[in-house]
Amino acid sequence: MKTKFSNLLGIFFMAVALLMVTSCDNDDDGLVIDTGDGDINVADGLYLSLADGVPSSTAQLTAEMVENEGFTSQERSGFVGGYMFLEAGDYNVVQVVSKEVTTTIGGTAEMVSDEGSSCDYNEYCVVSTAEGGNSFAVAETGLYRVTHDSQTSELIMYKIVDASLIGNATEGGWSADTPLTAGTFDAEGGSWTAENVLLRSGQWKVRFNCRWNLDRRVDPNAGFASDNGYQLFTNLGGSVNDLLNGNDGPNIEQTEDGIYTVTLDFDARNGFSIDLVKTAEAPEITFNPNDYAFGVIGSATVNGWDADRNLFHKEEGGVHTWYGVVVFAADGEFKFRTNDAWDFDLGGDLAALSVGGSNLASPGAGAHYIKIMTSDEGETWSGSVDAMGWGVIGAGSPSGNWDNDTAMMGDAFEAGSGVTTHSLTGDFTTDEWKFRAGGEWGLNLGGDFGFLNVDGNNLSLAEAGTYVVTLSFDGEVYTATAEKQ
Repeated sequence: MKTKFSNLLGIFFMAVALLMVTSCDNDDDGLVIDTGDGDINVADGLYLSLADGVPSSTAQLTAEMVENEGFTSQERSGFVGGYMFLEAGDYNVVQVVSKEVTTTIGGTAEMVSDEGSSCDYNEYCVVSTAEGGNSFAVAETGLYRVTHDSQTSELIMYKIVDASLIGNATEGGWSADTPLTAGTFDAEGGSWTAENVLLRSGQWKVRFNCRWNLDRRVDPNAGFASDNGYQLFTNLGGSVNDLLNGNDGPNIEQTEDGIYTVTLDFDARNGFSIDLVKTAEAPEITFNPNDYAFGVIGSATVNGWDADRNLFHKEEGGVHTWYGVVVFAADGEFKFRTNDAWDFDLGGDLAALSVGGSNLASPGAGAHYIKIMTSDEGETWSGSVDAMGWGVIGAGSPSGNWDNDTAMMGDAFEAGSGVTTHSLTGDFTTDEWKFRAGGEWGLNLGGDFGFLNVDGNNLSLAEAGTYVVTLSFDGEVYTATAEKQ
């Protein structure tokens, strides 16, 4: 089983012989790359190679996809990468043609950090590359995510420490990782494993260092155009029999409930594979919140009776709650239903919702904060609809603190358009902030402007100033933009 990467197209660079040394740990040895005598036993392509060694097939950089809008993927000319075990030492990127090193690439390196990892693996090495540039150092031996982008002339080296499962098939859902324990890694490979992992019917993915990607865009608020940089993937999907890199691989489908021993293997030549060994039956449950993917539907909503406005589930203290913000028309009706179907729906009285109950009347025009709750595993249900929508809060927001929200205006919608928006114009600093609904933390959004996550990391802007911030919801996914005035 292999992680899939497409073949590298073209030869990028001209031959260069003598190199100096620059590194993330400021080493300087004046090393020289041997351009070879036709005795390098690897296929044509780009490789990360020790400056005083020869390229290995286990360190080849091959063409990869990068992230696109809505958590999809797109091609990027000149973007290559791979996962590889690296010994500490001085390295260059080299081009091999007909078993000879024809080109060497190096450059100036620095350590950078971001807030993309929920378990604080936020530092990685960025090398500004050029033909004939200085060699650079890998300070620590280990497994690395390595990419090179010819459009921005940068090499990324990100040490992989943690691996985990995440998804609604796991106990933590999509908001919490199920960690795997790392074993020993060497030039041949290594593995992570965990015993007594509960998996139920649903979906999951593998991600590394508690993050989905590394964001190398010039402006994180300006989308995914080629001239705005790129986001590289740090997750795997597809299936246990065919793992794929990032969003090239859909969520892994879990069809059999059980207690499992999970092993994620990395083979230096064949990539990643997963072994699931069922060791026990899953505990019997009388209530599974994953069976209740609630949405709001009705003539009072932007989709009418054709499509739902999804709600988001959390469980705290034994109370299961589904949260959302819905913009209603002044007139019309609505109901709550699950799984985009009418097998289970709630209506009647908000204080004591009944299965199959009558339609509910619109609470009035504008944005409303919605909650559906059960504290007895579905025996009884209640709901609330409050005339409060989205706001922003945080040190970087117009309020300047984490105590007070600045309300967003829920813009009027066009029936049938499927999209509602909320906006505000205000002064932001470079400090952190978030979106939250209803003036409380039950439903808050952060992470990435192009694909906001419930309970995601705090947001920030690169420059202080007056911004028009817009939050958009298509019924399933929240996205945002921030335009400086």
